[in-house]
Formats: sequence, C-alpha cells, structure tokens
Amino acid sequence: MSKYVRLFFNRKKKATTTVAGAIEIVVCLQRERCYFHSGHNVTLDQWENGMVVNHLRAVVINEEIQKKVTEFEHILIAMQVNKDDMTIAQFKTYLSADGGNRRNFMAWLRERINNRPLREETRKGHLTTYKALERFGKFKTFDDVTLQHIYQFDLFIREEQTCTMKGKPIIRSQAAIHNYHKRFKSYVAEAFRLGLIKENPYERFQDKRGEKSDRPHLTEAQLKKLIRMREESTDAIMNRYLDFFLFQTFTGMAYSDAKSFDYEQHIVTIDGKDYIDGHRIKTGNEFVTPILPITQKILERNNYKMEITSNQKYNQFLKGIGLALNCSFPLTTHIARHTFACTVALGQGISKEVLQFMMGHTSIKTTEIYAKLPMQYVSQNIGDKMFRAWK
Repeated sequence: MSKYVRLFFNRKKKATTTVAGAIEIVVCLQRERCYFHSGHNVTLDQWENGMVVNHLRAVVINEEIQKKVTEFEHILIAMQVNKDDMTIAQFKTYLSADGGNRRNFMAWLRERINNRPLREETRKGHLTTYKALERFGKFKTFDDVTLQHIYQFDLFIREEQTCTMKGKPIIRSQAAIHNYHKRFKSYVAEAFRLGLIKENPYERFQDKRGEKSDRPHLTEAQLKKLIRMREESTDAIMNRYLDFFLFQTFTGMAYSDAKSFDYEQHIVTIDGKDYIDGHRIKTGNEFVTPILPITQKILERNNYKMEITSNQKYNQFLKGIGLALNCSFPLTTHIARHTFACTVALGQGISKEVLQFMMGHTSIKTTEIYAKLPMQYVSQNIGDKMFRAWK
C-alpha cells in the first residue's frame, strides 16, 4: 500500500516483562515512514495482538490510542480531498503541537458527523450536506470558513448540475437549500464555540427557509382500494407489508415509531376505548392516537406485533403498491402519516388542535400544513348555510 496508519510496539527492542516499551503510530506515505509516540508505554506481557492487556488502564489506553489513529486516518483523507502532496512533510503540517488535527476543516467535520448522537436517517442527511461541501471544494481549512465562501456555497447548491440515479435532473427547492445551510450551520457554530474559527459567519448570512411543498396523501378511494387489496391477498410477505403500512395509516405513526410499537407498553384504555400513548423517537414529543376498529383487526391478525425485517424491501414494495393505486407521487412510508392526518383525521372532521396531539407535533404550525390540504375536509364541514346566505 502507498499509504497507511498502523500501530507499532517495541520498535527499539528494549521492552521486557519489567521494562516498558513505546507504543507508536507509524504513518506510511509513498514508501516513507514516520513514527509518532502514542503517549503510552507498556511491558511485553501488556501487549497482545495490537492491544494493551493486563493493565489497570487497558480500556482507557486502547481508546486513547485508537482515537489518535482515527485522527491520523482522517488527516490522510483530508490530504486527498485537498489534493495535497501525499508526503510525510505535508502530513506533519496538519498536526499541532499536541498531535491533534487543527488544520483541516473537512476532516473535522466528517468526524463530528460520525460521532454526534444522531438518528441514522438524520446522519444520512448530514452526510449529504458533507458530500455537497466536498464537491464545492473551498472549505479546506478552518480559515476557509468565511462569509464569502458560504455565499459561494449557497450559489453552488442552487446551480449545481446533478441528477438522480435514473438521470433525471435535480432542481433544489428553497426549502431544500435551507436544509443544507441548517445542517452546515450547526457545525460552523460548534467550531466557533470551540475557538476553531474566530467568528461565526452564519450570524451575518441571510438564509430563507422557503415554503414547504404540499404533503401528498392517499384519497379515501385509494385507501379503500388498499384495504381491499389486503383482504384479497393470500401472499404472506405482501400481507405483512400491507398491514404495516395500514397500521401506520390508521395511527399516524412514523416508521421508526411504528417499528418500536409495543402493545402491552403503549396501550391505555379510557372509557372502554383503547389508545396508543407514546413518545416520538424523532422529537421525544408525546402523542395519543386511538385504536380504530380497523387498527384492532390489523393488530389481531399480526398477534399484536408489527414487524418489518427490511426497510429497504418495504420501500421497494411501496413503490409497486403506489403504481397499483395510480398515485401521482412516489408512495413512501411517510405517505401513511400524511394520509392519517388528511384523509383519516381531518377528512372526518377532527380539529387541527386535536390532530396536533395525535401526530405529536411540536408546533400547531406544522399541523396547519395538513389542515390546508384536503378538499374533503372543507366540503364536509362547511355545511349549506354559507351557500344559502349568498345566493
């Protein structure tokens, strides 16, 4: 290999069972090697298979060493991103006096994305932003995190010529552009708090959130057709996917919440009716939603356990179901939640204030996005009085 980072113990052959030897990190670039002391020394019987053993602080020492190895690996990645000369001399310019990475911003950003306590779906979004920053290519060092470069990045993501896997051109909406900045801004703010940059340029950057697009949902006719599909199906795998989607549709639960549903833990009974009393995994907000008769049937035929083995296969299945229903939009797991809000709840006259608690929304403004949608909701609740008054 032309480049690598490895651990090396007892290079000078001085260690014994009583005399400690150095644990070093060797970096190899273009057949040139350089050894960096890890900060730890152990005896011969305290080193085995590249790990510290038989030592009171073995766990802590191994973690500290691995952290340093990871930092060095990130520097190599950063050098490639920056198109630097892959030499030991260049590698050393990325090291501060204490051996930590203080120069390269992208390597630090990647590490923070990997280490932050994020939901995996959220982490994917942050990595999407990271890849866009990589393509932009101007945030190489912390000194590059400037207001000018942020405005240039904004222009870049607006004008970037990119396509889907099927070759369809992607045009980013203002809301999507806002999300790129929203994710990136949190890391810039963190770098400022840590003293890695002198000012937070996002404090002077003007970013517009943009209007969210309509929430697509199944109509009552499509939903009834879906229920008939399930009743007529004899395929066990198809039935499991259909039941899971219908369970989401008639409870309003997001995929992660539905997957973690526990009947014994989450069901409460009030005035003879069952309700799901839970907390959203995404936000931690409490939500309360009724167990409708159709939901009870779904639970009974699945032994009160809603299980999906593969999210990827579930999404593939939904695409096919979307075609069967003649949907004008891609059918995804989140469409079930939209359908609950628009068709199942608002379409039957449930107020947006009640729906807010059923959906677990932090703000009523989020719920109002749904309240603007269904024509059925307006037609069912407006009555004849307005028509009679204005003849």
